[in-house]
Amino acid sequence: MIAKITRGTRVGDIAAYLHGPGKANEHRYRDGSEIIWGGQVIGGNLGREGDHTGVRWAQDLRAAQAMRPEIKYAIWQTSLRTAPGDRRLSDAEWADAGQTFAEQMGFDQHPWVMVRHGEDHVHIVTSRVSETGVVWHARQDYRQAQTAARQLEHDYGLTEAPRQRAMVRARTPAAVERQEYRDRQVELTAKRAEELAHFTTVMERATAGLPPADQAPKAQAKRDRDSEAGLDAARHTPDIDRRRDRRDRGHER
Repeated sequence: MIAKITRGTRVGDIAAYLHGPGKANEHRYRDGSEIIWGGQVIGGNLGREGDHTGVRWAQDLRAAQAMRPEIKYAIWQTSLRTAPGDRRLSDAEWADAGQTFAEQMGFDQHPWVMVRHGEDHVHIVTSRVSETGVVWHARQDYRQAQTAARQLEHDYGLTEAPRQRAMVRARTPAAVERQEYRDRQVELTAKRAEELAHFTTVMERATAGLPPADQAPKAQAKRDRDSEAGLDAARHTPDIDRRRDRRDRGHER
């Protein structure tokens, strides 16, 4: 049995999909002599068995979801599919399997519903928020679902589906972690010493009436430009005086 998990917020969209005929009318199964088109509720704890639309159970889950609006992705959904060649489970067997699954996962006290979606698979939809505001955090839900599916295979004599191992993060050796911590501390200490030295220099220059060190080159450059301008003015003064004397003598003539 294969379990696929998704999380979302728009329970109405999920209900519309589960009870719709599908793009190619693939959402159908035979119940005795009757062919069921679209999904049909066959289990859960909402008393919605037999519903062919998701209007009412979507309202139930939406009301629970509203108890804790700050919880993101409060709608949890999984599909359970038997392997090719497995026998066809009845609606009653699927309903019992769903109850076992909900108890092992830990959401059996939350509002949940099972929708049969085809000959070989069902969908379970639940609100991670209960009617009283209790949150099912669904930690390790992938691993738990694999364990629960394996139990259902044993209970109903189904083919054991291959399991994908969950990704495991490689642990860093403790010695490496300690060395990285020491390196960070040395780097941080050096940075703080540099900042303290800079602060001390700034305060000393301010006490002496000097501009900050980063402004000193600009101040010196300005003084140099002013000095050069003064020298240029001094060099040009005699020429100006001589031209002025010649002009005055011309007037006297």
